Amino acid sequence: MIEIIFAIVGIAVALKFLPSFILLSKFVYPNAKFSAIPISFLNEKELARLLESKSLEDFKNNVVSKDFIIEGESIKEMQNSIDESLAKIILMAKNDSPKKVKGFYDAYLKKIDIDALKNAIKNAIEDKEIEQYAFSDEIKKIIEEIKKAEKEEIEEVLRKYGYNISLDMKFEEIEREIDKKIIKDLMKVPLPSSCNKAREKFIKVFIDILNLKTLLRGKYYNLRNIERSIIEGGWEITEWQIMELLKIDSIPEIVSLLEGTSYMPYLRQAITDFEKEGVIALEKALDKYLIDAVGDIANEYPLSIGPGIRFLVEKEFEARNLKAIVKAIGEEMREEAWKVIVTQ
Repeated sequence: MIEIIFAIVGIAVALKFLPSFILLSKFVYPNAKFSAIPISFLNEKELARLLESKSLEDFKNNVVSKDFIIEGESIKEMQNSIDESLAKIILMAKNDSPKKVKGFYDAYLKKIDIDALKNAIKNAIEDKEIEQYAFSDEIKKIIEEIKKAEKEEIEEVLRKYGYNISLDMKFEEIEREIDKKIIKDLMKVPLPSSCNKAREKFIKVFIDILNLKTLLRGKYYNLRNIERSIIEGGWEITEWQIMELLKIDSIPEIVSLLEGTSYMPYLRQAITDFEKEGVIALEKALDKYLIDAVGDIANEYPLSIGPGIRFLVEKEFEARNLKAIVKAIGEEMREEAWKVIVTQ
């Protein structure tokens, strides 16, 4: 009788945890695939090789990649093809991943469309032609509706999709409201409980980095009302700490007060470059931290969405680097590219 009771209990426990084991097993293939795909365009030597290209046509021939297919003749056409490749990479990652996490990849696709939406709003404000170059269904719809709307109707269009934006706001504030909405969308995607910690850490670290960039750029360019662009919910830096840092005008002093945070070593190493290149050097240091941070997340949550997050971020930075090189070659400003190129 006792044996039967133990057997029943054992079966009950197995049934309770079986769904979790099944889900974890579904991450094995995609995570192994993500780890096997090379991240060539975060490698300094490879990027230096591409920057030596004599022309844009030569650059296209020098890019050896199954992921990024470079097409077009002009800077703009080639940069658009890089964005298109990135969108296809994200959709590939989505299709290979378990059904229960596919919504996260859809939300990330909206994230890479942020600049397209910001540019559409800016062009509408300035009565310029609006380009339709986005990949997520939602952002495509918003841009299309903005194109058709009268200027006084644009705010209503944006509110319909959850963007709390007034066209009377400074454009920096409009940009931050878009960032907030995208972060909210990433955070609210329903995910299995095993994925929540990886997602939470990534988004909160991303918030910290956005806030630090806002703070440092604001101080560097003497912008007003920086506090309006601060986003709540960071990983290491609370909103009140940011508000305290806002009281300080010296950027080196701000960096020194970040002692004890994970961001400090990266910013400290970039101070010398900051003195020569300006705030872009510190922003680049924070980007490098993000790449390292998602690597840590992948290692902490290997049978979860952690490796998928790492893969998305690395591919996004690869695309940014390739676009920077295209611009640098096309405009004969190769040395300037190193100010924005991020390497591992």
